[in-house]
Amino acid sequence: MAAKRRRSGTIGCAPFLVLIVIALIIKFWWVILISLGVVAVTAVLVRTAKAPARPAPIPTPKPQPVRAPPRPVVSGDDLTAHMRSQKRAGRERDLQEWDYEWIRLAHPGKSLREVNEIANAHFARGRSIGINWGDPSVS
Repeated sequence: MAAKRRRSGTIGCAPFLVLIVIALIIKFWWVILISLGVVAVTAVLVRTAKAPARPAPIPTPKPQPVRAPPRPVVSGDDLTAHMRSQKRAGRERDLQEWDYEWIRLAHPGKSLREVNEIANAHFARGRSIGINWGDPSVS
């Protein structure tokens, strides 16, 4: 039996088929475009139908104003002691203000910063002109 040989130079009817397919694409481009759109929409619908549901968004809480915690209610002897300490602290503050004014008047050429340093050193030693007449050892 003789083996059939193919000729390497013949193409056959493939170019004609390619030209026919190109002609159909040119003539019916709008049909192909619509069908591709339908296929794409169908694929998207199927994918979203199979996807798990998204969790509901959690609204962020509104920021609350910052408040100091409520003070405990003081009564009886505690209230009396508290009122006395407040009164004593107020008196000391007033006397220290008086001392500061005296120091400011005693050093007229000094700047405010230098007067503040002198007053802070004065108060750090426990001295006050109005309290104990400047003697920290007297209670």
